[in-house]
Amino acid sequence: MATEETQPYDPIASRREEVAQYDSNIAMYQAIAATLPTAWPKDLEEHRHPKDQQKALRNIPADKVQQIAELWYADDVAHAIKTETLERTKAVAILAALEAQQK
Repeated sequence: MATEETQPYDPIASRREEVAQYDSNIAMYQAIAATLPTAWPKDLEEHRHPKDQQKALRNIPADKVQQIAELWYADDVAHAIKTETLERTKAVAILAALEAQQK
């Protein structure tokens, strides 16, 4: 049976990979956001933050469901960009601290 050679754990390389993953996620979410509507029409604003989306859908006219779905998703994507940016900032700070320890 062949065994895999294991590389020693490199925390700096791992953090660099983590930062790169956040960069990739942010770019992906930004690309998605560019395809979605951003402004909520006044007549749909009341549906923006429902506690239960499935329940809210019962009260939305059928011809507005796609629009509402895209708007909800746009809000989710905007939040994801902020969350990924926050986590990336932490990873960059940890990476900088690890790199400073190596000097």
